[in-house]
Amino acid sequence: MAKSRNILKIAALDGLAVLCFVGVILFGWLPGPGGIPLFLAGLALLAVNHDWAERWLETARHKGKSFKSILFPDIPWIRHLYDFASVFLFLGASYLFFTTKNHFLAAASIAVICFSAFVFLVNRQRLDKILTKLKTKA
Repeated sequence: MAKSRNILKIAALDGLAVLCFVGVILFGWLPGPGGIPLFLAGLALLAVNHDWAERWLETARHKGKSFKSILFPDIPWIRHLYDFASVFLFLGASYLFFTTKNHFLAAASIAVICFSAFVFLVNRQRLDKILTKLKTKA
């Protein structure tokens, strides 16, 4: 009985991972992060039962941190430029969203709003600070 539950658990997690990978194919072309979060979620589900997926996930974590340090260096004028650009994009896209009647432009402005908020949070490690505060409260 325990062996069949284990097999069902493995099959269920692998099935959810496959659904995540299908979602990557369906939503990966959209603006913004696209399918990256779905890909990582599928890889995390596979990593529960498979060692090779755990190694891939650890590699993705390591490369992601080094990629973030390349994109967001610890140089003050670049930090200020990212802040200014993200606030400017956020305000411009918000204005476009509230003034346009075109559904495509409204959807594109929502994507730009999300992207600019993401850049603002990742710059200066704001997102990391928020997540650590949330983890300490839990």
